Amino acid sequence: MPLGEDILLARHGSNIAEMTQDRRNNLTRARLIDGSIDTASNFLVSLNAMAAITPAERFSKVAGDYSADRLPVSRSEIRFMAKLSAAWGVASLAFIGGMSWVVYNYGDPEMLMQVMGTSL
Repeated sequence: MPLGEDILLARHGSNIAEMTQDRRNNLTRARLIDGSIDTASNFLVSLNAMAAITPAERFSKVAGDYSADRLPVSRSEIRFMAKLSAAWGVASLAFIGGMSWVVYNYGDPEMLMQVMGTSL
């Protein structure tokens, strides 16, 4: 179901007599019981607004907002999450390295088969 249909159903509910798709303009049109017509876009963001800003412009805007501390999340929270992520990464690498060392040193195939309860 196109997004426009959901929007029009939320707006008008059972007052809709007929719905049609305008594929050229990416709209959903609804004719209501009283004869009026309403339209809704099938996109959350208009295509013109998406094409107007490039990824580099978007990054520079976010970087400027970060340096001015205008983001919804403060810089101290971002730094805390970066430190927490780095600590988690180091702990994960240490665990994987330790398990690899254990398997390399003690990973005798015959012993592993005995542990699994099977025999050769």
